[in-house]
Amino acid sequence: MNKIQTTRPGFIFRCLIIVGIGLSGLGIESQSALGAEKVKLTYGFLRGKVSVNSLEKFAATGEITPEFRVYSAFADRQTLTQLRSWLNNRFECDRLDVNKFASTSEGQQFLQELGTVIKAHPQQNGSVAIRSTLMATADVPSQSDGWTILEAMENFPADDIHVNVKSLFQLQKSWSDNPQNNRAAAKIFNMRAENTSALNAQFSNYCLNCSNSV
Repeated sequence: MNKIQTTRPGFIFRCLIIVGIGLSGLGIESQSALGAEKVKLTYGFLRGKVSVNSLEKFAATGEITPEFRVYSAFADRQTLTQLRSWLNNRFECDRLDVNKFASTSEGQQFLQELGTVIKAHPQQNGSVAIRSTLMATADVPSQSDGWTILEAMENFPADDIHVNVKSLFQLQKSWSDNPQNNRAAAKIFNMRAENTSALNAQFSNYCLNCSNSV
């Protein structure tokens, strides 16, 4: 007999916040010829999803669509303000930077590790999708005004972005415990006018709170 899977909106929203902080603090995210339409979050038996369109509206105007309201109802104003800020943060690296980094052994390992979290298909490592996304999103050298998480989602080579939240917890801990392993990545994926250390500290706190709520 199959166990009925239920989604806890409050938990899934916290996971969404974690994804926002984690990707902003570490500098990676995710589109196709058409771009991703949904972000799907998985944590064990828990499932949740939100459309990229809802996130774009929220980032641009603060509008909370009926779909997004299911999750946002579990957050206070400060948390929503932080999420909106993270969605609008801009990253500095250009296409040349991405290509050089992805061609190094450290870059390949970084993308493989991140590919365990962000995937175009839930059963496949997402490193190839992430690399193609970054190459399509990053502007040409000397003409870059930076890029955002949402702009990257518009270049993700699948309709859905699958995010394994449990793997995100594990990867964040590994990167936090061994920062020397990703110094090149931290340098490449600089976030404009943001304090990455502060974001990573907030990310760790959200991870802890979210894990304890399961």
